[in-house]
Amino acid sequence: MALNVFHGPNALADFFDPDKNPPLPLVEIPNRLNPFRQDGVRIYAKLLTHLPAQNVKSLPALNMLRGLPEARDKTIVEASSGSTVLSLGIIARVLWGNDDVNAYVTNKKSPESLNLLRFFGITPHLYGGLAQQEPTDPTGIMCRLRRLAKKRQDIVYPGQYDNANNWKAHEQWTGPQTLRQLPEISLFCATVGTGGCLTGTSMFLKTRKPSVRTLGVFNVFGDPTPGPRHYENFNSCGFPWAQTVDAFVDVPSVESFRMSMRLSREGIIAGPSSGQALKGLLDYLGRLKETGDLETLRDPETGEVACVFTCSDLPYQYLATYFQKLGAEEFPAIQNDILLGCDQDKHDERWILEPSDAEALLRPDLSPAAVAEEKARAKSTTSTTARSASPAPSAGSSSSTTTATPHPPSSASRSRRFNPFSCFFHSLRRRRASKPQDHPPSHAPAVAQHAADRPLVLDLRDPDSFRASHVPGSINAPLANLREHLRKAEGDLFGDAESVFAVWTAARDMLDGTRSPGPDAARRRKAKAAEKPDEDDGTLASAPVSKLVDEAQRRGRQVVVLCYDGDASRLMTALLRKKGVEAFSVKSGVEGAKALLGGRE
Repeated sequence: MALNVFHGPNALADFFDPDKNPPLPLVEIPNRLNPFRQDGVRIYAKLLTHLPAQNVKSLPALNMLRGLPEARDKTIVEASSGSTVLSLGIIARVLWGNDDVNAYVTNKKSPESLNLLRFFGITPHLYGGLAQQEPTDPTGIMCRLRRLAKKRQDIVYPGQYDNANNWKAHEQWTGPQTLRQLPEISLFCATVGTGGCLTGTSMFLKTRKPSVRTLGVFNVFGDPTPGPRHYENFNSCGFPWAQTVDAFVDVPSVESFRMSMRLSREGIIAGPSSGQALKGLLDYLGRLKETGDLETLRDPETGEVACVFTCSDLPYQYLATYFQKLGAEEFPAIQNDILLGCDQDKHDERWILEPSDAEALLRPDLSPAAVAEEKARAKSTTSTTARSASPAPSAGSSSSTTTATPHPPSSASRSRRFNPFSCFFHSLRRRRASKPQDHPPSHAPAVAQHAADRPLVLDLRDPDSFRASHVPGSINAPLANLREHLRKAEGDLFGDAESVFAVWTAARDMLDGTRSPGPDAARRRKAKAAEKPDEDDGTLASAPVSKLVDEAQRRGRQVVVLCYDGDASRLMTALLRKKGVEAFSVKSGVEGAKALLGGRE
């Protein structure tokens, strides 16, 4: 155990053994949470949440399983929906590798609580009726499990509500640790669920220091805090609590949740039953002060009143309930919450093409393969022309070689230009295709071989920008006021929440077919074609973009989205992907892919 390190085959069992660990922390709460500090009262949190299973039931679960060695290879059942059965499930694996632990749980439990059990490999069994049932009720779940364990030899029921090893675990460990850490303790406080922690700790403290006062904290009847019970439901407890507990208080659930949130914000991470313990302690101290009885707890040597309360749980599995119980004013407001109503679909870096990848995808006419094909075609044409133009050799003469005049390259061939990025991309694709097992797949899409299969290119810029320069064959689908939103965002679209919302909404409406990219698009297209019939001006979308996208998806065509700087097209790409379209944007938008553009510069 040197330096709190656990080695060897028993490392986990040693880790869960309190005797092989340092004492659990005892931490004084800050004055902000202690209104009685000026009265000489010190309040300490006993952090049972620092046990290996991170809850108070880790100790009783360990002690009960140690007392049931026959549970090693049997089915373990327990009436619990929280800390006890979680601890049983974890520790049964640690001690014996037994993963057959079953929780009998009220059907009123939240899906999150049920999934927590399943996360730890525990099988939930639901029951109806009252959520918190009396342990001695002959028709209740606990009596039902007792009968089941007696009937079947392959089942073990630890029975946390009547198993003495529950409370004796705290008599063995929690009480001795607390007194050793704080000999001047005057008051011990714990919430009451099974009563094991309060009974066992109080039993030890009163045996060693009879002046210690003990306080039990309950739920208000009909207003439950997770974990503790109400007093009326505890009366039948078989533990020897009556001779060890001096006083009881109850605390409303709202106050329990609020106090645990305050504790957590101050650095003592604690759940609602922990908050209930502290609130009950403060209420009790307030009553003692009013009656003048606080002085009866003051230690003669220190002149102070030293109090300890237990932190038994963590807040995380109850987060939704905090927001149900407490008002919105108790939590910081979410800034830029307009973004919660938009752009909720997945973004993926694999959907953003590098400009060189986009060029190979959208302009295959510029790729080395296309250039090589054109050269081969030209060479074949030249050779054929040369053979047909050469005179036939005369009879008896030796054959001779005739050099043909090279065929002048076509205008298309002259327009070809070598691009190193396209060359690299193409050769990389060929290598990956030949040895897919040796190379990870490219994030860029495969290059279409036929024009009909090439991607549908949507350009979100305004018509003037599109006419000035664009990808040949692309379709102009201008997003409303895109340039204005970019100016408002100072060129950083995702840095301005309102602009993101406006651009996303326009993109969504366009894809839903509720907004056409331009009612006059067909008229403008016809007028432009009549003015300059030989100029490739792309296409100004006349049909709704939703129909164009649906048709592309039906034909299995990819969609590439362009905009000014790549941000708006990323929003559109995410929307398209949500629809099942294989869509891509281009890094830095048109600015990053100038080599793709045709039209006027």
